[in-house]
Amino acid sequence: MNIKGERTMAKDTRKEIANQSIYQVFVRNHSEEGTFKKVQDDLPRIKAMGFDTVYLMPINPIGVKCRKGTLGSPYAISDYRAINPEFGTLEDFKELIEETHKLDMKVMVDIVLNHTSPDNVYVDKHPEYYYRTEKGTLGNRVGDWTDIVDLDYSNQGLREELWDMLTYWAKLGIDGYRADVASIVPVDFWLEARRRVANINPNFIWLAESVHAHFINMIRNGGWGIANDYEIFEAFDICYDYDVFEITQEVFKRNYPLDAFKKTYVLQQSIYPKDALKLRHLENHDQPRIANLVQNKTEVENWIAYSFFAKGVAFVYAGQEFGATKHPSLFDKDVISLVDNGVNHSDLIKKLNEIKHEEIMINHDKYILHENKEDILMIEYYAGDKKMLGIFNVRGYKGKVKTDFEDGEYINKISGEKIQVENNEIEVTVKPIIIEK
Repeated sequence: MNIKGERTMAKDTRKEIANQSIYQVFVRNHSEEGTFKKVQDDLPRIKAMGFDTVYLMPINPIGVKCRKGTLGSPYAISDYRAINPEFGTLEDFKELIEETHKLDMKVMVDIVLNHTSPDNVYVDKHPEYYYRTEKGTLGNRVGDWTDIVDLDYSNQGLREELWDMLTYWAKLGIDGYRADVASIVPVDFWLEARRRVANINPNFIWLAESVHAHFINMIRNGGWGIANDYEIFEAFDICYDYDVFEITQEVFKRNYPLDAFKKTYVLQQSIYPKDALKLRHLENHDQPRIANLVQNKTEVENWIAYSFFAKGVAFVYAGQEFGATKHPSLFDKDVISLVDNGVNHSDLIKKLNEIKHEEIMINHDKYILHENKEDILMIEYYAGDKKMLGIFNVRGYKGKVKTDFEDGEYINKISGEKIQVENNEIEVTVKPIIIEK
């Protein structure tokens, strides 16, 4: 809380996080071998695209009991303090951290603290850590998650154990946590976790998988507690974009007009703290590939450019840079294609990361997503006398758009091409445009 009693984002969130980008890796499916060493081999390529953080989906052993598929979900963890032997050893993981740091990138790791596998080491050692159904059996509050059982945060011993576990991994050198379904875990738990980890690494990054509106309502209607994004921002630096993502996906598929996206986005900007950071993902391991929802390659490029230019933290799921359409299984071996099969957005992403790291993306006086009538997305940043404008043609719009840029010739920071402003209007191209004054 601030001195006025208003809820704010985490008070020690660093401003520079606002121009960061994250690359998501599922170790099992990132290569045929599915190991830390093969991820390590790919680090130079990831770095070349300009990413700041490599986010690894859960690295812990997977439960056998009630397992889904042949290998099981990485979100059904059997031991929080161990490494999944399929990926390698603890020493391999430490080496991956070290090599990532040598390339001036950070390592973020998925933590799954709402639930465990039914054969987690806690089940026998600490049965009191678990939520119980009315029949007194282990269970969970989301019916289709049949391979997991929920933890009970009314147990102080559980909290102490998990705080200690989180500091253990932080001491090994990781730089951030992505918290799975963070909204279901009590906010006061996260606040204390943040405090303790900060004693080890004050620059640690906290990313919350905050949840869809319908999920919040479902959990509340079941009689259980769950936090909305406004509350989650107290403890986390970044929240998922799921509060608007269902509408966004319908816009991707052209089931909704682009105007629906603009209005929802503008609303999102008004209901959170001014400096709140959203994760600007187009896809992830739970959501369809953008290339499946938007069939036009050039429109996909515009959506990618928007996701980097919009206020928030940019995000790419491995394979997105090559226009991957296959959504890899969480439960079986299903290797992601990381080769150019006629689509390669890597150079575009590299250029967007360069723009993302410019000072105006952190320090600006004004930020606007324009609600203009044209079928485009148009974003402006203002910092003193400096302005930066992005125009993203996500619907194949043909025509001109009004701008407050003075007449003259400008250079598209993405392509290097000349952009002409005449009568305060710009001819919209099929490619994304970013210009500055």
